[in-house]
Amino acid sequence: MLKSLLWFLLLANAGLFALQRGYLDAFLPDQHDPHRLQQQLAPERMRLLSLEAATAPVVIAVPAAAPVAAVVPVTLACVELGEFSEAEAKRFEAGFVALALGGSPTRRRLAEEATSHVVFIPSQGDKEGAERKSAELRRLGVADFYVLQAPGKRQFGISLGVFRTRAAADVRLAELETQGVRSARVGVFSTADRKIAIQLHALDQAGVTAAMQLAATLAKVGQRECAAL
Repeated sequence: MLKSLLWFLLLANAGLFALQRGYLDAFLPDQHDPHRLQQQLAPERMRLLSLEAATAPVVIAVPAAAPVAAVVPVTLACVELGEFSEAEAKRFEAGFVALALGGSPTRRRLAEEATSHVVFIPSQGDKEGAERKSAELRRLGVADFYVLQAPGKRQFGISLGVFRTRAAADVRLAELETQGVRSARVGVFSTADRKIAIQLHALDQAGVTAAMQLAATLAKVGQRECAAL
């Protein structure tokens, strides 16, 4: 047994000697694997920390939020809505005030449009004058006429025909002239109801949209730049 122990110690010493000299490196796993170093991510950023640095709380910097630009409403110089009748204009103005959009509506009367034309002889001053002119027309062979009785500047004048267009009235006037009627002329017989445009000053786009929505509940209106008052 002593002999076996001696051999064991001898072999152990020989193994330690060979290990120290590197004779057994081929049979042992490499403790310094170069491939493992190559697989490290950003090894140049690795650094040793002291105990105090390693245990210090980590502060994460949060980037400051970008400043939000203030939204400046675009102010329109003037917008005109129309066309309204008198009653529609009153309702729109009352509704506009209730919306509290700022400013105050400004009215603009639109030009009248003729709906019919009349061929007529101007007022003869009184009933007797109208009867004398009527007798003269009959002598010229003109039968289609009547005396205007409604109060106004044409009262006791004579109507020789009412036409929807000016062209038709001009044809009638030419016919009468061939019959010898020299005092007849063409004029407007009636006009459409006078329409109203409403101008809105210094509204932003949201205000214009609200005003248009209100107007659409009252009438068919268009939006345009302001015309001169």
